[in-house]
Amino acid sequence: MIHLKIDAVKPGMVLARSVYNQQELLLLEKGTALTKKRIWMLKTWGIDRVSLKGRGQNDEPSVAEVEFETRESIERELQAKFADVIDDPVMQEIMKAAGRQLQKSLTDPDKQNETT
Repeated sequence: MIHLKIDAVKPGMVLARSVYNQQELLLLEKGTALTKKRIWMLKTWGIDRVSLKGRGQNDEPSVAEVEFETRESIERELQAKFADVIDDPVMQEIMKAAGRQLQKSLTDPDKQNETT
């Protein structure tokens, strides 16, 4: 996996990770081939870095990658749990709050000690 600044990305490169905006809405799914239009859209949304398929210098996942994978895992799990009520705006906000709390508890060592 390669991490590049958006200005270095070229059409034809393929996303290794899904891209979300600051409101945690999906912009592009992993596996999407980038085009000039998609790169422009990511820049417009303020995305400054993306993860691309390819070989990097370091094959070990970084802390940021682990946190990102954790966030994606939490998102999938919450989507499944809230599937029956996802159309309700109140439940969408509850799901987002639950996701933020889970992410914080998994990445904050002090919070992990409180929950175990």
